[in-house]
Amino acid sequence: MKKYLPNKLILTALVVLLSGAIFAQANVDSPYSMFGIGQVRNKTMNARLKGMGGVANGMFAKNMINAENPASYAMIDTLAFLFDAGLYAKSSNFSTSALSERASSASFDYVAMGFAFTNWWKMAVGAQPYTNVGYNVVTTSHDEHAGNYSQLFQGDGGLNQVFMGNAFRIGKHFSIGANASYVFGDSKSTTTLTFPDSTYVISTRRSRDVMINSFMFDYGVMYQGQVGNGLTLAVGATYDQKINLKGTQTVFVRSIEADENITSTSTEYLIDTIAYREDKNAKFTMPHGFGFGVSLQKNNRWMLGADFNWSQWSAFARNGINEGLQDAWSVAVGGEFIPSSTSLSSYWTRVSYRLGGFYEQTYLNINGQSINKLGVDFGMSLPIPRSMSKVDVGLEIGNCGTKSANLIRESYVNLTVGVSIFERWFIKRKYK
Repeated sequence: MKKYLPNKLILTALVVLLSGAIFAQANVDSPYSMFGIGQVRNKTMNARLKGMGGVANGMFAKNMINAENPASYAMIDTLAFLFDAGLYAKSSNFSTSALSERASSASFDYVAMGFAFTNWWKMAVGAQPYTNVGYNVVTTSHDEHAGNYSQLFQGDGGLNQVFMGNAFRIGKHFSIGANASYVFGDSKSTTTLTFPDSTYVISTRRSRDVMINSFMFDYGVMYQGQVGNGLTLAVGATYDQKINLKGTQTVFVRSIEADENITSTSTEYLIDTIAYREDKNAKFTMPHGFGFGVSLQKNNRWMLGADFNWSQWSAFARNGINEGLQDAWSVAVGGEFIPSSTSLSSYWTRVSYRLGGFYEQTYLNINGQSINKLGVDFGMSLPIPRSMSKVDVGLEIGNCGTKSANLIRESYVNLTVGVSIFERWFIKRKYK
């Protein structure tokens, strides 16, 4: 008897373990998650692509689910069933010109399954967080009439998405695909204003609760073909549809009595309700965007890719009111190398090694400063013995924001660990 756990049992155990954590949100994310609907995550969901700087628009493989470009599903092995799942842990250092503070978080990252209906029609389904909200910031200022005052900004929650994608092959070289995503979840933000130098000005708190449940759609097209010497060239394009997310927004304003030095754990007492408004038909206008990517690969040896993405976040609006965001764009490059995928003598020569990097202009521009993001990624795929499955590890080191104009700079390290199960479930056995 073989003394190892069958891959199907591993898959079942992973589904059970992840089912309770699928829609968990991180408690602390970034102070910049207070803007818009939170910090939006991209669709580069698996640790393999994250280890290459997040390049995805032109990437495909028979054993990979690439949700960034749904047209890539068409290249999934026709006889295979794929299962991907991952977790991440993040450690950040937030600093200004005078202060610094550390924070960490860990959460579910993604889960997805891919399979074939026919050799020209493939499907993928999955789930991952769509936005994260998590911040706790205190600021102090001075007013000539009221004296010193403090503001406490707090937020938590976020949105999740469950998607289903289909891809179709058109001839030998082209494929098209689309994802339909159901986005849902809620976030809460509060702003507390106190006046420690004045006994005549009452402290106030405004709470805003947002609950969203709606659909989003994105599309992809891909060309792939041989260019000689065993090389395959792929070119991909993606488009995110402009759409209105629908939900409920509740705003609650109250007067309170709070401690002189306000913190997240301060003692406070409710005095009165100033205003309450519930909008059951809240509308959040999400931007359209597009992406282009190219990749060159030699099967089971190496892969190189580059991406460009753009989104019209200047059109983002809450109930028809523009929130002053800027258009976002990003570039990424990366690749992987396998010394020898068929080696029997050395395990480490069968390991995939990855490297990549990216630069992003986010949708935030605060005090005249664009909030940009820069990072470098490293990754590995560790083969599971006696199978075609792998454990993927990705490490990202980067920074976001600036210390200029009294803003905050975040330096972070993000570790992603995922498992990719590859099972040939559609082959009939000839012998028992």
